[in-house]
Amino acid sequence: LSKVKSPPVYQPVKGDQVDELFAKALNASGMAIPVKRLGPGSYMFGTKKILAKIINGKLVIRVGGGYMSAEEFIETYGRIEMLKM
Repeated sequence: LSKVKSPPVYQPVKGDQVDELFAKALNASGMAIPVKRLGPGSYMFGTKKILAKIINGKLVIRVGGGYMSAEEFIETYGRIEMLKM
């Protein structure tokens, strides 16, 4: 029998609110995207370097000259990064 491979669970750094919110959004997406924390609010999302921060209580990711919600970012760019892998 073949086992269905579940996506890896991203473990946030305790006490880092940005990292905890990002982990929650990433794990909820169910996508197996390699993510590495580079520093506070800075990540390697697959092959893309991203910056995350909290604005008005919501986690947002820097995109071009503006921001995108973390859920929307993962949905949009997650598939692209999975294809690159």
